[in-house]
Amino acid sequence: MATRIKTRRVYVPAKEAKNRFGELLEAAQRHPILITKNNRVVAEIRRSSERTRFEEMEDKIWGERALKAEKEGYIGVKASKKLMDRFRNA
Repeated sequence: MATRIKTRRVYVPAKEAKNRFGELLEAAQRHPILITKNNRVVAEIRRSSERTRFEEMEDKIWGERALKAEKEGYIGVKASKKLMDRFRNA
């Protein structure tokens, strides 16, 4: 079971974000910054390494699923295409 890490989020109105952009870039290294307009979140600023970690985790999950499918009898790309073509033409 995956555990969720609780992250502090800071909400900043768009006008304030425009005026304090440099400060927000620095603050984004510590926690996500959510930009609001008319009390709705319209954008998010977060450190770039956080996105990289997300992509790495996503790749790991898909890799594990692929290995599991292979062990359970994955039929391969060509056989899958042939089977799908048969279903389409039925």
